[in-house]
Amino acid sequence: MVFENLEPKLVWQIFEHVFTKTPRESKKEGKIREKLKSWVPERAKSLGIEITVIEDEAGNLLFKKGPTKGMESTQPLLFQGHMDMVCETDRPDGFDFDNNPIPIRIQDNGEWVDADGTTLGADNGIGTSLGLALMLDPKVKHGPLEILITVDEETGLVGAFALEPEKMGIKSKLMINIDSEDLGIITIGSAGGGDTDLTKKLKLKDVTGEATFYDLIVSGLFGGHSGVDIDKHRANANKLVARIFTQLMAEMNVHICNWNGGSKHNAIPREATAKFAVESGKTTRAGEILQKTREEITTYYREIEPDIQISWEKSRPEPAFSLEESKRIVQSINNIPHGPIRFSPNVEGLVETSNNVAIVKTENDQVSVLLSTRSSVDSELESFRQAMVDLADLSGWKAERKPGYPGWNPEPKSLFLSFIRKHFERVTGREIKVEAIHAGLECGIIGSKIPGIQMVSIGPRLENAHTPEERVKIIDIEILYSLLKAILEDLPSLKRLVVR
Repeated sequence: MVFENLEPKLVWQIFEHVFTKTPRESKKEGKIREKLKSWVPERAKSLGIEITVIEDEAGNLLFKKGPTKGMESTQPLLFQGHMDMVCETDRPDGFDFDNNPIPIRIQDNGEWVDADGTTLGADNGIGTSLGLALMLDPKVKHGPLEILITVDEETGLVGAFALEPEKMGIKSKLMINIDSEDLGIITIGSAGGGDTDLTKKLKLKDVTGEATFYDLIVSGLFGGHSGVDIDKHRANANKLVARIFTQLMAEMNVHICNWNGGSKHNAIPREATAKFAVESGKTTRAGEILQKTREEITTYYREIEPDIQISWEKSRPEPAFSLEESKRIVQSINNIPHGPIRFSPNVEGLVETSNNVAIVKTENDQVSVLLSTRSSVDSELESFRQAMVDLADLSGWKAERKPGYPGWNPEPKSLFLSFIRKHFERVTGREIKVEAIHAGLECGIIGSKIPGIQMVSIGPRLENAHTPEERVKIIDIEILYSLLKAILEDLPSLKRLVVR
């Protein structure tokens, strides 16, 4: 084992043996689901522990365990996380996430765990490992304990939407979501969101005799989570391609053959490629414009994106879109906002509404653009999404607003929050912040399905989620485990909730 000397041993054993050995891209959770359904009960049986596993039609898994001796009158508690992960790599030869384990490692500084050239999957594998370890640890005292592990969180909170708590047998009115990314923070609210698909079906034409073709590549960007990292001024590869094309089109005719950038709705695009053609008599000027625009972009992003690469080279001819449609595509993407749209007037520093130009894709004669919008105010979310539909309509796109998901409204006076915060500060020895975040969490959806439930979200320090630079801080796992054990053991002191 790579993590055999890390503490708590059981948490790291579960994370390594179950989660990193079984990559689990969203919508491809079959292997991890079967692994969880077999490994957890087998481990429980070997320890003389009885655990019930319930699976719903969507593939969500609920693990239930009765109270330990002396804790029978304690109210039930639900831990919640998700089993899928974002699969990204910057390895030149790619990475087969379907068949290979994550190449985990401990960084040389001994402080962090990451993966060699791929996402780590600590989002949310380390959180679910913490929950399962608490259930399997014979030394932990607890009341009735439930662990809900949902499917397909990363591509639209699909498992949470499909959840039927009563049918599944969830009894808890207290929930700890273990999908946050900063040990010093208790999250009590999150943004809602929704995706918008823009599609355009076009006719291709042969422009071989009148144009010179090029491949344009933008790469080396940080990317990042489109909620957590949206305010960090990181570049979006699709927006950079649009900027470059805009500069060219200001002086010459440009045909676009194809454009592909980004792969996940909740990840800021790290790279994009495009094939285009310019008038053969304008190739020298095109090179000058490309060079000048590259210098402007790399100068601006020198500190933020030190590894940015923008390159182009002559390429083979391919069928292309007309000049008019090529220009409309570029104008549309250039004018669609990316990043924070508005900051909250009530919570200092909190992004209220944002947009991610997440994916541009060309398939034969069709171009599509996926926009992922978030907001802590439902009416602002839908207002912005409608504005994007209107903008698309002006340029001849077919627009589809996919179903949105609700935000999680904070309850700062919650008794459960006060209880968690007291234990958090006692275990860590420092003041803990309480805040809402711009990222989407499943809490909003789950909360709407379980009336009266009180929730918090916590987690270890996890950086660069959804990128190959993802890493989790080792010491935080030991601190969190101690905290969660203390919460479980002292839960009888919390006044039982009366839900009307």
